[in-house]
Amino acid sequence: MALIFSSQPKNFLKNLAVVGALLTIITIAIFVRSSTINSPTVLDYDPWWFYRYAQTIANNNWKLPSWDVQSFYPGRPTSPFLGWSYTIAFLHSLLQNFSISLMKAAIISPLIMVALTAIAAFLVGKLLTNNLGGLLTSFFIVLAPALIGTSMAGYCDTDAPVAFYFFLSIFAVLLALKKRNLPTIAFAVLANLLFLWNWGGGWLALILFTVFTFALPFFRVFENFIHTFSLKLNLQELVAEWFEVSKPIFLIILFTNLIAYPLFHYTLFAAFFTGLSFTGLGLLIRIFALIVLLGWCFMFAYNFFKKIKQEKTIKSRICNILYLSSIVLFLFFTITGFSAAPEHPLIVNISVAELQPVNIFSREGILSVASRAGILTTTLSFGLLALIIYKIWKKEKIQPEEIFLFLSAIFMFLLISRGVRFDLQFTIIASIAAGYVIGNYKKYPIPVLMLMSASLILAYPIFSRIVPPIIFFSLAILIPVLAVMKKDEKLVYVLILGILAFQSLFFISNAIQLGQATGMEISQNWYNALDWLVNNSNKETIVATWWDPGHILAGYSYYKQKPFMVMADGAHCGPNDCIVYNHDIRIHDMGRVFSIDNESEATEILKKYMGPTKEQCDQIKKVFDDKIYNNPLKVDPCKPMSKMYVIASSDLIGKYYWLSYFGSFDYEKRTGEGRNFIQLQLTNYNQQRGILEYGNGIISITQKGNKLVAILNLPQQGIRNAIIKDMIYFQQGSQINQRTENATVNGLLFVDPSFQFVIFMDEKIEKSIFTNMFFFNGKGLKEFEIPELKNFELKYSNPEVKIFEVKF
Repeated sequence: MALIFSSQPKNFLKNLAVVGALLTIITIAIFVRSSTINSPTVLDYDPWWFYRYAQTIANNNWKLPSWDVQSFYPGRPTSPFLGWSYTIAFLHSLLQNFSISLMKAAIISPLIMVALTAIAAFLVGKLLTNNLGGLLTSFFIVLAPALIGTSMAGYCDTDAPVAFYFFLSIFAVLLALKKRNLPTIAFAVLANLLFLWNWGGGWLALILFTVFTFALPFFRVFENFIHTFSLKLNLQELVAEWFEVSKPIFLIILFTNLIAYPLFHYTLFAAFFTGLSFTGLGLLIRIFALIVLLGWCFMFAYNFFKKIKQEKTIKSRICNILYLSSIVLFLFFTITGFSAAPEHPLIVNISVAELQPVNIFSREGILSVASRAGILTTTLSFGLLALIIYKIWKKEKIQPEEIFLFLSAIFMFLLISRGVRFDLQFTIIASIAAGYVIGNYKKYPIPVLMLMSASLILAYPIFSRIVPPIIFFSLAILIPVLAVMKKDEKLVYVLILGILAFQSLFFISNAIQLGQATGMEISQNWYNALDWLVNNSNKETIVATWWDPGHILAGYSYYKQKPFMVMADGAHCGPNDCIVYNHDIRIHDMGRVFSIDNESEATEILKKYMGPTKEQCDQIKKVFDDKIYNNPLKVDPCKPMSKMYVIASSDLIGKYYWLSYFGSFDYEKRTGEGRNFIQLQLTNYNQQRGILEYGNGIISITQKGNKLVAILNLPQQGIRNAIIKDMIYFQQGSQINQRTENATVNGLLFVDPSFQFVIFMDEKIEKSIFTNMFFFNGKGLKEFEIPELKNFELKYSNPEVKIFEVKF
């Protein structure tokens, strides 16, 4: 608490104001996220994974079984990175005396972690600058859209704990760099181990510090050249500074790896190379990273060897000999991490929305990042570069923490190009950088004012409708320029704080609006379908559908104490864990089942998931021994299932591209053929001509004689006024199935009974098993030559979910 409270009595009121401001930030953060607090269960997909494990932990006296039989039946080894589920279970143990259930504890758990994140962020900002920098770092992160959307009440995925432990790990390492003593190094090791235990990517903070230690001497060379326009260097001084700064980081990395390897069978180096593969970066980049890490190891080896000869005491020499010996271990971890990394990421990553490539150097890409992190936060984080340039121009030495923040911001920003899922990590670094910049506003008032002015200019599109351009740009540019020209320091301070207050009000308003938005709650139709499944299933039932709802299916059934198995869920499962049909195979099979029209082939594909063969079971036992029997359900994973349900749900209409893509995936060409349902809203009704236009004329419906005709227009593809062959619409409550002979476009147009939207499907989609299941309840349609499904019996139906039992 010494970082918040001063021992000086005269500073009591000041400290009290700081604590009050921090509590206000926490209160706003919790309020913003509380709109979903009354949800009956946790939200969305992934949170169910962590809830299910938390309940498993609570049910098994805090001893987690070694095998998860529900996930990817016949199962997979339990993940070692389940600190978050343990945290939820621990939170429930504290709250159960207040009649708070485990489900309710899981719902409020993100709010608690956000409050802790605010404190950890404050500590980082204060350590780097002052109270203002700490408060703003806290403010920027807890109200950032990137974190709000993934830390609402009920959204107990790992995003909230990742934010907390990322800040805690950075704070602990920076504190160790400042104090350079054993307690702070031990604290940093503990913080990073907790980060890893809660998230498999928890090596991230130490990876950033590793990059920093490697880049530091090169940055100093560049800085010296700019100052002197000479390449002459005091090499001894350069190496001495590098070793002094890097040694605590080296020790933290060393001890963290030594403990993590036996606990998690995972090292920083394995995580680094696996991460490069996971993000789809090429082999050449990984080879370059290998060379860099080998060079990093040899730099430390040289310095420890040198220290052995320089040290005079036996104790110091022994320590350096041990450190030098540890380099061998680092080399081993580096080489094995490189060689063990998969050549390609799982093909499922191609479809993950969070892993879609982003052009971060385009206007749209930059604005997308800014909208997720916050305009002011993003501007100030990039403004750190401007501050560094200003300091170089003034011939001031760049501080190591400034280099770390700059490199980390660049690293995380570039990583967003591999997928928007990394925007939270960028936002965390950006929040620290932004707090650092404003925290130094009295030291560097002019650069900070210019950056604040730039943030206003970037925000202009938001205010363009309410503020005339002349007034806006006068406020944003002319007044700051005049203040600088007048050299009025107090006016500069007032302008900085004024713009900050204005941007902060907008930031809070935007956060509140975002928090009120809905969309992650499970619909009542899904709850009804889940209840039907629970009431009509048991431990010998397996449910198959696209992989997204797998977490809900497994989690909800376990929550209701009637668990069943799932064919696949949202957790990646590679060939080392899922020996019997890994994630790639399962997503290919499920996509194929839904996207083909051959019912016999689909049935044969599903049949193999009813249970492993004797050979497959022997293979599992060979790798995992009897661990497979240590599962929460106390069942034999090799025992075949007695029943299978297949779910066709409305959300798969929008995801059908990926179903068909993976169903036709060619592993040699690393691509597939994706097809889309085209969903269009009514955009115009021409009463005089009696024409309904959808999607601004892409599809039109007109009346010819006594029937309706659907017309497709895609001029860019050479399609003009083409008549669609099949159409389904509703007239006075009756379904009309209409075929137009001699039509030029084969396919089906489904018209909603309200005529407010249409769904077009090409011929292959029209004939697919998914279309038959969802649109025709498996009964087919004779008028369109779609056969009735013989092996799929409809058991439950509502507007969103259709459940079929497979008849083998």
